[in-house]
Amino acid sequence: MKEKALFSILLISMIVSATFMLFILKGIDSVRTRSASIGPGGFNSLIQLNHGIGRYTLALEEYRFSIDNQDERQKWTNEYQTQFNILWGNLDYFNLRSPETGSTESLFLTFKHDSKQFLIKTENLMLPEHDLDAEQVALILDDLNALRDQIHELGREYFFNYLLYRDNMDKNLSNLYKLLLFFSAILVTTACLLVAFLIRSNRKKNMLIREADEARSALSSTVEELRSGRLEQRAKDSFIAAASHDLRQPLHALGLFLGSLEAHVVGEKGRSTLNEAIDCSTNLGSLFNSLLDLSRLDAGIVKVDHEHFRLENLAAMLQQEYQAKASQSPINIKMQVQDAVVKSDPILLSRIIRNLIENALLHSQADTITVKSVKKHNVIQLTVQDNGIGISQQEQQRVFNEYYQINNRSAGTSKGLGLGLSIVKRLADLLDMRITLQSEVGDSTTFTMDICAGDERQITHSQPEPDAMPSTPLEQGGIIAVIDDDEKICIAMIGMLQSIGLSAITAPSADALIDIIIESDTIPSMIVADYRLQKGKTGDQAIVQTRRALNIDVPGLLITGDTAPSRVADAAQSGFELLHKPVQPAELSSKIRQILAQHPENSGQNDSGSAITMAN
Repeated sequence: MKEKALFSILLISMIVSATFMLFILKGIDSVRTRSASIGPGGFNSLIQLNHGIGRYTLALEEYRFSIDNQDERQKWTNEYQTQFNILWGNLDYFNLRSPETGSTESLFLTFKHDSKQFLIKTENLMLPEHDLDAEQVALILDDLNALRDQIHELGREYFFNYLLYRDNMDKNLSNLYKLLLFFSAILVTTACLLVAFLIRSNRKKNMLIREADEARSALSSTVEELRSGRLEQRAKDSFIAAASHDLRQPLHALGLFLGSLEAHVVGEKGRSTLNEAIDCSTNLGSLFNSLLDLSRLDAGIVKVDHEHFRLENLAAMLQQEYQAKASQSPINIKMQVQDAVVKSDPILLSRIIRNLIENALLHSQADTITVKSVKKHNVIQLTVQDNGIGISQQEQQRVFNEYYQINNRSAGTSKGLGLGLSIVKRLADLLDMRITLQSEVGDSTTFTMDICAGDERQITHSQPEPDAMPSTPLEQGGIIAVIDDDEKICIAMIGMLQSIGLSAITAPSADALIDIIIESDTIPSMIVADYRLQKGKTGDQAIVQTRRALNIDVPGLLITGDTAPSRVADAAQSGFELLHKPVQPAELSSKIRQILAQHPENSGQNDSGSAITMAN
């Protein structure tokens, strides 16, 4: 209501101001017009009339002097008749707009009366057939002199009254201009306020519309998510990501402790028990890594690198990789892949095939898994088939969903978390590759992938290879600095690093590490920093701070225990290499070897450093 009242007041003020300005402008124009007609216009009329009487008088006098000369007399007769006609027009149409002050008006009326009488009396004498005598000329001249005296008196009175009128007119114009300026200021001010008010109202309106649209969009999205179940899925993902992080910390420490024990266990029975414990830790790490794979896909940091390569080489690599598993299992894995060139991302495609094989190994209860390919036009169809228990038509619609497993309600983790086929579907979509499922209960299950045929002339030599541990030994004497606010992980890292021939110093923060390094006068070969540190600090910040404080240049590696997509994306964009907890001792040892090999000037020296960042 207040805004409407303010708007109405401003609008009315602007209209009233504009109306007054129009009246003032008309008043100014009227004063100027009247001044022009009263001043220069009135004086000009009097002067012209006086000149006309003078010319007529001159013509009559010349006529009187030439009465005896016939030629001159006729000449001046024509002249005074002409001048009389001109004077008659001037006197008949003469009008003087007098000022509103003084006696000018009465003098003007008297002059008009006398001039009219003069014209009536003289008009008959000016006829062409009438000749004037000297006496008539003298009478006319006397009348003309009387009219001239009246003109002089009228002009003198008109001049003085005009001066008084001019003074009043200047005052009136000054007052009118002041009023015009005043109402102009009011008009401009009200117009600016009105425009500002309209702009503010428009912004407020747009903001309300935008907020309404956002609220409507959010409501629509929430309703859609509630209908589709995505909201519940998101809440479950958030819970799993948080729980995954909290569980990864002790699991990571457990793996490091087990790795450091290996050098101290000598008995056969003890080694067997230790290997069983390591296998359990590795299996748990695999389960958590499946969560991480899903988070990497959600975070959008998995990039596709299409290239042309031979499918047979990929199959041979997978055959070698699963040969050991097949020898320890009653399940037979057959590779019947034809020699064909395909265009895809070899790493992501191999991951899809691995997940399908692992899925069959865990769930199909088959004794044979067959991977084969068939070329159809410009597409290579690759199938992963098992002769197991099959999947019902109803279940086929759900197996690609996250955390969904068929007939796996046990509390154990031997069959995974139900993410393998979900990751397969995500990767297939990322590769823009169609994947279909055909199955009959009690008979077989077949997954078919349509892979684009490639060009043999564009084959590159980069092929995915199974992980291999570098065989080069670590140089003795290297010092690794560890920044981690988890005391157990620091202790485990010390033991693991000592088991591979390296020394370690630990600190809960970058500031504490810098103080320890300065006090001990020792420069580490590497810096291992936890990504999520105390007080909101991150591992990459800790590395940069240590580099600047000690004036050293060190490389970096991030190890993250987070599976939330945003955290995974932030860690991947930090500029350091990235590993994910839980990291097995062998994997960490391999990465340390790789970094020291890339920076040999830092290995085993106390005057330089290299860095690994561990992300919590």
